[in-house]
Parts: sequence; C-alpha cells; structure tokens
Amino acid sequence: MKVITVGNVKGGVGKSTIACNLAVEATKAGKKVLLIDSDTQQSSIDFRATRAEKNLPEFQAVSITKNTIHKDVGSFKDFDFIIIDAGGRDTAVFRSAVLASDLFLIPVLPSQYDIWATAGTVETLEEAKPFKDINACFVINQVIPHTTVVKEALQALKDFKLPILNTRLHARVAFKQSISEGRGVTEYEPTGKNEKASKELRSLFQEVLKCL
Repeated sequence: MKVITVGNVKGGVGKSTIACNLAVEATKAGKKVLLIDSDTQQSSIDFRATRAEKNLPEFQAVSITKNTIHKDVGSFKDFDFIIIDAGGRDTAVFRSAVLASDLFLIPVLPSQYDIWATAGTVETLEEAKPFKDINACFVINQVIPHTTVVKEALQALKDFKLPILNTRLHARVAFKQSISEGRGVTEYEPTGKNEKASKELRSLFQEVLKCL
C-alpha cells in the first residue's frame, strides 16, 4: 500500500482536482483506492458522491478531519493506494496528512506569491522528515499557455531543493467541467486530438507512479 498526500498550505492550488483525478486514474488501472478528504470543505467527498449517483467506476472515500490521519492509515487494509486530499492551511490535521504520506505531492501555481506561500509547506515537510522518510515533489498547476511565468517559477522553486515533475497541468476548462460532473478528466474528454487535459493527467499519473 502506498500513501500519496496532495497538499499545500496555500489554498486554491488545485489539490482536490489533482487528488480526485489521481484516484480515478488508479481505479481505471485496476487498483483498489481509498481517497481520504481531510479538508473541511469536503470537495473530494462531494466528488465521490456525484460519481456514485452517476454509476461511474467507484473507489472508497472517507472524511478524516482530525490530526490522526498518520495513525489511521494503518487500519485501512487491502488498498493499493491511499490518496489524501490535505486542507489548504497549516494545521495539525495538515501535518498529520503529511506525516502519513509515502509521497507528498505539492501543487503550486506559477506565480511568485504562490511560491513564497509554499515555503510554509516545505517547512512542514522538513519538520516531518525526522519521523518518516517522505518522498516529495512539486507539480506546477494551472499554467497559462504562451507565458514566461513558468520559467520564472521553475527558477524560484529550485531554491527549495525538491524535485519538480516534468508534467505541467495547464489552466484548461476540462479540469473544472469534469470535476463538476464527478468525472476524471480522462473520463470526460472525448478521445481525439483535443484531449490535451487528459494527456497531461495521464502523464502526471505515470510520473507519480515512478516517484513511489
């Protein structure tokens, strides 16, 4: 069993969208998946409920909003992946979610403000490392095409000395529309030359697997 925590103390970075899409991709790959929603907004739980209403391929989901996640994960048996959607604030619950992870995936937007705010996330990771060997990496999210800010973000993120995934997720409408329908973006987009968001998500999933 591998535990993947998707989180950042900076809100609005797309952590729930990424966590839900990773859960869908792992399920499509035939894996048994548990999605833990530790955010009081319960976006991932709502996503899972919408899937159930539409009879889409299911994975398990639970809400844990107490700082016991790192203890609770050991009680969930027979899962291939546990994916944790960690709340966007530096709380005891967030720190518990980080400590539970084998891989800590940190979404970050390509702006200097977001990168400054991400420093708190990296500090939380460093404080957890003496207790557990946690692999961690950045994924740049909501990129606006044909801008130079990604190059600037890459340079700024290097100061944190954590790997940056090659996959970039762009600010595509398909990511938002698919979530509202309870679908992963690879379930939502029709197959063909315009499935840009799906290609990005599949690439991200493969990179995440290599990091585990």
